[in-house]
Amino acid sequence: MLILRLLLTALLLVLATVAQVLPFSNDSAAGVIWTFENETWIENLAVRQNGEVLCTSLSRAALYLVNPFEHIASLVHQFEPTEGLLGISEIENDVFVVASANVSLATSVSWPGSAKMWKVDMVAWTLGMPNAVTLLANLTEVGLPDGIATLDNEIGLVLLADAAKGIVWRVDTTTGNYSIAIQDELFTTNNQLIPLGVDGIHILNNHLYFTNFGNNVFGRVAISANGSATGPLEIVANMTIPDDFAIAEDGTAYIAGDNTLYRFSQDGAVDILVGGPNKFVLEGCTSAQLGRTRMDQDVLYIGTNGGLLAPVDGQIHGGQLLAVNVGLFRQL
Repeated sequence: MLILRLLLTALLLVLATVAQVLPFSNDSAAGVIWTFENETWIENLAVRQNGEVLCTSLSRAALYLVNPFEHIASLVHQFEPTEGLLGISEIENDVFVVASANVSLATSVSWPGSAKMWKVDMVAWTLGMPNAVTLLANLTEVGLPDGIATLDNEIGLVLLADAAKGIVWRVDTTTGNYSIAIQDELFTTNNQLIPLGVDGIHILNNHLYFTNFGNNVFGRVAISANGSATGPLEIVANMTIPDDFAIAEDGTAYIAGDNTLYRFSQDGAVDILVGGPNKFVLEGCTSAQLGRTRMDQDVLYIGTNGGLLAPVDGQIHGGQLLAVNVGLFRQL
């Protein structure tokens, strides 16, 4: 009896500890992890193996690190003011690449020749070593670099979405060389008000999944080992101004856009899980990434721009890192 009592006590202590470190309580679908200062546009996210979330800022030209369990944020690197940060992807253990460009927030147009790709070594940064952030390549032919997907981390290849030119580029992160991987009309936009085409990209099961921001498209294409298309591009769903997204191993995609979190299922169904065009909860949502630890395996992290372009209530708020418990929607 004493042994059983001790085991129960230990179990209760473990559960209490887990409850304290979870990003938000399980009885709430969405919660705020961190709110940045006003006019901080969080554009994209990457989750480290330890659960910390890297947040790129387009308006602040900065890379932030947020601990979602302790609700602590820190600055990893302050870039030059013209280096607005966009896409980010892990290319090897705790080493990431980040895209930047001189972008007008009002028009979504980048200065010609300003696109770059940087290497961020979080191991070096954690140890306080110099040169944790280094320039990999000047991407002078790229229009507006956006989403990044790691194609082959053993040889350092990534794919980079060019929202302005409607191209997916192949970038060798070991040499800085880059070339066109896929160019197709489905990557371009005919929306004169929103001059942005291919935006978020992710790879799953030899397919490149993508959003087309201006044309309200979520699509995919089969690709080869070097990122070239091996079949036609196809539209799998339509939704209003889809931005970046996360995709689970079962093919379920969680797509941020229009103050809304969409869920795309492999049967083709599209559901709205949280938010809506005129709601505050996901105001200005731009990106999504799934948690990577045991403690946040059902958590979807979402970055926002705080309504910097189109505030719901007419007032600009600070961008946020939010968390949505997608496990609550699994049976819906």
